Amino acid sequence: MAYPGFGGMQAPVVNPHIPYIGEIQGGLQPGKMITIQGFVIPGADSTFHVNLQCGASTQPRADIAMHFNPRLMAGVVVRNCLQNQAWGAEEKPHGPFPFAMGQNFEMIILTEPDKFKVAVNGQHFIEFRHRIPFQRVNTLAIDGKVQIQAIRFDSGLPQPGAPLPQRGPGPVYNPFPQVPGSLAAPPAQMAPPAPMGPPGPMAPPGAPPSSGPQALQVPYIGSIPGGLYPGKMVIINGTVHPGMPDRFHFNLQCGASTAPRADIAMQFNPRFAARAVVRNSLTNNSWGAEEKDTPYFPFMPGQPFELMVLCQQDSFKVAVNGQHLTEFRHRIQPLTRVDTLVVEGKVSLQQIRFT
Repeated sequence: MAYPGFGGMQAPVVNPHIPYIGEIQGGLQPGKMITIQGFVIPGADSTFHVNLQCGASTQPRADIAMHFNPRLMAGVVVRNCLQNQAWGAEEKPHGPFPFAMGQNFEMIILTEPDKFKVAVNGQHFIEFRHRIPFQRVNTLAIDGKVQIQAIRFDSGLPQPGAPLPQRGPGPVYNPFPQVPGSLAAPPAQMAPPAPMGPPGPMAPPGAPPSSGPQALQVPYIGSIPGGLYPGKMVIINGTVHPGMPDRFHFNLQCGASTAPRADIAMQFNPRFAARAVVRNSLTNNSWGAEEKDTPYFPFMPGQPFELMVLCQQDSFKVAVNGQHLTEFRHRIQPLTRVDTLVVEGKVSLQQIRFT
């Protein structure tokens, strides 16, 4: 499943079939990032690969600018390239092996003028110097013992003379300590955040919620840069509190007023005892009719999640962990009134992004 394109950017790819071969729209440019969220399938032959390719040809085989190949049993990630049907010299040295069988991961590939940088689970991992001009790369291929929940493409630097994309000032980070100078290190100044800063860390499954002065504080109240409009997406990475949480919610609001209370275009409210996700709106201090039907309940105590809200002309679409969950038709117009995000309840936040 992929949500329609938004903001002139390539649409995310959600739950693709493996093997996956897909176009990288517009190719690669310095600053362009590809974010892959997946799950390593357990087994004695657990290995998978991610290729940045120059086309999808198999006869003859397309050149591969970077072949990224985690081998779970050996505890090594092999990098290589393929040119004119011939493999080059393998590169194997790296730091701690970041993949584990039966575990989720988040991998970010950043294109730079002279190399690719790769981060895994929020930590800088390796660099791979270009052996093939990155301008030739237009295809992403993934195969092996892996399930992919989502692939996202974040645009690089615009070409000279090209109009700037209509984007907000960038993501809101949970500034966990990072390796200085690494790809995953957040911007030094958090206000405002860097326009093209990389996403922050993805909490591993079962990780305890973050706390302390470095965490995004909950309750969270923040502006939505540029407000909402069709094609705008809000992406929230969080972790449900462990134990027996009762509920949490996020609101897409028309301001932050509490007296009178601001109108709420959509409240999204997971309730654990009822295993229901209640959606509603608030207008002139009055709640509307609740909506509760969903095909499944996607949240678990102590577990991380990624929630994506896509604003469309007539409704909000919501996906959780790469699976479409629900739609909520707009009850408040115009959408430009919606300019504030609020998060409260039994949840910690790792990252909020607006695209």
